Amino acid sequence: MQFFGVYIGSKAGGFLEEKAEKIGGVILIMIGLKILIEHTLYA
Repeated sequence: MQFFGVYIGSKAGGFLEEKAEKIGGVILIMIGLKILIEHTLYA
């Protein structure tokens, strides 16, 4: 299982690298906004 995970990751890594960074950034921003809104409204 580990071998196949590393193999697939190495093959798809270059193709998905830029998209994964953007999606990760958007997710982190959304989490930050959620925390900010919760602390602002319910404080």
